[in-house]
Amino acid sequence: MNLGGMVDLDAVHSGAMTVPTEAPAPPAAPASPLDDVLRRVNRIRTAHGADPLYELPAACTAWEGGGCVLERAFEDLGVLIVDYERAYGRHIEFKHSLGDFARDFDAGRYPELFACR
Repeated sequence: MNLGGMVDLDAVHSGAMTVPTEAPAPPAAPASPLDDVLRRVNRIRTAHGADPLYELPAACTAWEGGGCVLERAFEDLGVLIVDYERAYGRHIEFKHSLGDFARDFDAGRYPELFACR
């Protein structure tokens, strides 16, 4: 309806308005297994109040001695020892669920993270 150059909005939009909705996009798949490990490490770090890491730290395998990747990734949380299931330190202990990564690292599957060569 035209009201002297004005449009009657009630006449134009008299029905219920529907807005198309889209399902949220699924999270992007990690580009590599190490990206997934880094995301999981950062989830743990931020849950304990630490800043996320930009990359996993280099380390020695269990066979070469020295701190493993996960011990170095969690050392500022007070973690002293990491086994294939849990991390332990003074006043801190948690399950990390990164045992598959730790076993693969110790088996030499991630040479890009080796600090001892």
